[in-house]
Amino acid sequence: MWVFGRTLQLLGMGNVLVGLYVGLTEEQGMGPELTMLAIGSVLFLLGRLLEGRAR
Repeated sequence: MWVFGRTLQLLGMGNVLVGLYVGLTEEQGMGPELTMLAIGSVLFLLGRLLEGRAR
């Protein structure tokens, strides 16, 4: 369960990074950037909760 939680955290951070890239490179990128930020944050927090329960 610990590895799954860490994987979700990594996916969440990667999603936020891609969202930042989209927001900086596309002309109308603010909407997708915020959507990807929200999804990445939820993934990261889920991974954080799962990691904490595994210890």
